[in-house]
Amino acid sequence: MRTITRIYLIVSILFGLVIPKTQGQEITIKIGERDSIQSIILNETRNFIVHLPDNYDESKSYPILFRLDGDSELLFETVATVNRLVYSDEIAPEMIIVAIENTFRARDMWPVNNDYYPEPNIAGAESFRKFLESELLPYIDSKFQTDNRILCGQSLSAVFVVYSLLTKPNLFNSYIGSSAGFPACEQYFIEIRNKSFEQIDNFLGQKIFITNGLLDPLDPDGSIHKQLVDFSSSINDKLAQRIYYKHLTYENEGHVPFHSLYDGLKFIFESNIEK
Repeated sequence: MRTITRIYLIVSILFGLVIPKTQGQEITIKIGERDSIQSIILNETRNFIVHLPDNYDESKSYPILFRLDGDSELLFETVATVNRLVYSDEIAPEMIIVAIENTFRARDMWPVNNDYYPEPNIAGAESFRKFLESELLPYIDSKFQTDNRILCGQSLSAVFVVYSLLTKPNLFNSYIGSSAGFPACEQYFIEIRNKSFEQIDNFLGQKIFITNGLLDPLDPDGSIHKQLVDFSSSINDKLAQRIYYKHLTYENEGHVPFHSLYDGLKFIFESNIEK
């Protein structure tokens, strides 16, 4: 029943439609345009889906939200959340959404080899970040007017969000990571965090939103939660006067808390960087 209600809510928010009661009637809904580029860096074709605002105007600039793990189901949920923030709550401006589909998720998201994923050829996060920086983002910028880049990931792709933040802070303006723990490579992240924070001015103006749930079945002993608390303490200690940062823990949520995207975008667009 909860799943049915959630699906109906998403459809209602997106389109203001009442689902027809006629049995067997097929409904087709278009939420974006599929596109792809041939990546030289990754040596493969990378697919993605682009959703434009309902009132898209080519002469205007828009914030652009890049969603990792971007299949059509996640895009559908993302569009619903964004539309709620834009049209109902009037918190965020209209924005472009780019859902980046996976090919080899573990390879692209992990920055180092680890025991968590024993497959070979892991540790491709650096190449994936270079793909974003040198290929996908310039391609998107050549087609659309954009003014504020937001990167959003969940679970393993949230690990990449943190990696991207620490290794190339200015590649995006804002970062949202849901269940962004890194249990398999904690020491690595401590090392790149310490190195990155030596150049604190690189983070000036960034907005960072990290979440986790205390009922996460992947964190039965609370070690991931502690990682994020320690990570937050380090950010607040080193970057507090340069960024807007929030770590939100949901006491009654599990892995990838459902409200993370809504709360993250709300935080980003309500934040005032002048302290």
